[in-house]
Amino acid sequence: NAPPDKAAITLHQLLTHTAGFAEVLGDDYEKIERQAFVDLAMREPLKYPPGSRFLYTNVGYSLLGAIVEQVSGVSYERFLNERLLIPAGCTHTGYLLPDWSHSELAIGYTKEGERWGTMNEQDWAADGPYWHLRCNGGIMSTARDMYNWVEALHNHTVLDSASVRRIFTPHVKEEGDSHYGYGWAIFRTPRGTRLITHNGGNGVQFADVLWYADEGVTIVLMSNASARGMQETAWKVGRMIFDPDFDPQVTSEDQPLEPIPIGPQGERLKALSAIIQGAGKATTEAFIKNNLGPGFLSDMPLEQHLSMFQQMQTEIGKHSIEGVQRLNPEEFILVLKSEGSKKLFRVQVQLRPKDSLISGLGVQMGE
Repeated sequence: NAPPDKAAITLHQLLTHTAGFAEVLGDDYEKIERQAFVDLAMREPLKYPPGSRFLYTNVGYSLLGAIVEQVSGVSYERFLNERLLIPAGCTHTGYLLPDWSHSELAIGYTKEGERWGTMNEQDWAADGPYWHLRCNGGIMSTARDMYNWVEALHNHTVLDSASVRRIFTPHVKEEGDSHYGYGWAIFRTPRGTRLITHNGGNGVQFADVLWYADEGVTIVLMSNASARGMQETAWKVGRMIFDPDFDPQVTSEDQPLEPIPIGPQGERLKALSAIIQGAGKATTEAFIKNNLGPGFLSDMPLEQHLSMFQQMQTEIGKHSIEGVQRLNPEEFILVLKSEGSKKLFRVQVQLRPKDSLISGLGVQMGE
């Protein structure tokens, strides 16, 4: 019952983003079921005639998922789980079937340091995301499972060689130097080898897979905070592997040292430094309750926060403040020098814009 402008669209066009559909037709978390989504897609005018050009579209992949359900008679996730993921060794990939425990799910944070939550804490249907997100994204996974998936394709574990060859054929030109296969972008490296890759993100979480198919290297990057520069990180790792002349720059070490800023941010950094110097359990607990943002505070039990601070107190101990490196208006590196040692410790601190509460914390050790 497709209308005339869509009746000739093929699976190949849906797979290669050449069917002509718009990028999206609604918000990821709008409550829309399969048939209502299909009806909406059939009503909406196409952006261009099918097969005439490339335009990345989530709509096309949701329609492909609807076709999978109609043909197989089971849900999209169930089909993927039983026919592809489990045989490939991807036991921690899916919407709900992996039966995640809370501790297994990464908690996302916005660029402002606010707690966004886990994927399945968002407004989903009982069996996974609604259809503006289903089949084109929203699937949770692990770095190990993503590596296993690449290996399954490489070794023809779940698809025969002819199918895999069609997936990785550069069917259509993208913008820039890449072509699109079926769900993968294909590049030619400076060495004349194939780089097969795809990333995904929602403005909070980000994931990237780079498979150097002719050189036996797979890079998987996953992050629960889509920070600036994240999209280049995996590519820089690739250059580190293959380009002996590439000298990656570590941003925090490139920043000049500044005095601790004046105002609420500086006071928070000084208070943190004092706790790291060594404080009793009661003082440290009070600091945690009064200085950590509510999202950060609630993400793990108080005892786990205490353990983290006690480890910093043990490893850093008495120190002098060498200065701070400002990464952006809310993110600092507090550079500490351990007394009686040449060791430098870089404590990365993210502060909430509205009240300077600590919304992120990490430690780097160096000489």
